[in-house]
Amino acid sequence: MIINKFLQEFSEEYINFKSIEKLLDFTKKTLPSDGTDKIFIGCVLIMFDIGFTGSAACHEYLFSIVKSGKEKIANTNLLYFYVNRINRNKMVAKYLKNINKDLNFEKHLDLVIEYLEQFSFDFSARIKWAYDKKIQE
Repeated sequence: MIINKFLQEFSEEYINFKSIEKLLDFTKKTLPSDGTDKIFIGCVLIMFDIGFTGSAACHEYLFSIVKSGKEKIANTNLLYFYVNRINRNKMVAKYLKNINKDLNFEKHLDLVIEYLEQFSFDFSARIKWAYDKKIQE
């Protein structure tokens, strides 16, 4: 999967050079610079920070981290809780520290989820597509 290749490259740069220039460049070309970009970058950094680096840096882990922004315990958003209570990485905080003040957080989060869903493998959807194609023949 092509996104995994990019995530692994970003991981290598982050681990070896403590830099995220490739990640920033990729995000600038791929996602809107309206807060959506910060969520993507911050979640990629969380993935690296919790140990999913190198070949372990993959779409599935990133997707899971991003989706945590949709989940809540009581009134607390899980992604926000992680950023403000568990996180120790200043780079993560730089990109995600104010997500609770982002009035369009849900919209930005949905855009990142929609982007990452393009890379998800959905066997049932592919079977349905093949079925529909056969019916139309």
